[in-house]
Amino acid sequence: MNSIVLWLRIIFKTLLCSLKFIKSSDRSILRKWAFYVLKISRVDVECRGSFPDKPFIIMANHRSYFDIFALFYCCEFHLVWFAKKELFKIPFFGRALEAANSIAVDRKNPRQSSFAILKALKLRGENEVMVIFPQGTRKSQNVFKDGGVLIAKKKQIPIVPVKIEGSEYVLPEGSWRIKSGKICVNIFDKIDVSDYSIDEIERIMKEKIYE
Repeated sequence: MNSIVLWLRIIFKTLLCSLKFIKSSDRSILRKWAFYVLKISRVDVECRGSFPDKPFIIMANHRSYFDIFALFYCCEFHLVWFAKKELFKIPFFGRALEAANSIAVDRKNPRQSSFAILKALKLRGENEVMVIFPQGTRKSQNVFKDGGVLIAKKKQIPIVPVKIEGSEYVLPEGSWRIKSGKICVNIFDKIDVSDYSIDEIERIMKEKIYE
């Protein structure tokens, strides 16, 4: 399919689903949106492993926008996302982010990001799980920001490491051409943060999701 036509279909579906979600707050609409994008993009997702009982925090590597669709595909529970504050200014889409309890973060202000995580933990529902990309951005492949680990340790909430593979080929950094392919979502055993120091948790996380 022509890339322009494909993106037009994705944008139209995103706007349509945003409007529906704003009116109904039905979280199933978000998963249907992700399934639709994966289908028309001819991208298969394989979920390797399973998630434990809640509560926990998902910490995953971030290589592509398609990481989000892949996680929606593998997670039947509600996901709380951290999104750069600029996305909340997009008409309809920004309101949908707010309705999904997404948290606006300023990438230039780490302190504000930490407060955003604490706010999300305080307000999360019983069926909600936070997703944190410790890289902060797709461009920082080797960076590990420890804010999420620090707060998980402080609040004694287990961490589930998730390594996403293949998304960087479906939609490479700096490109808008979507390629058909396969994404693997590797779900590791949860880390009981009470058993490890912060440095040990960071080391374990890097070994699982980066290497």
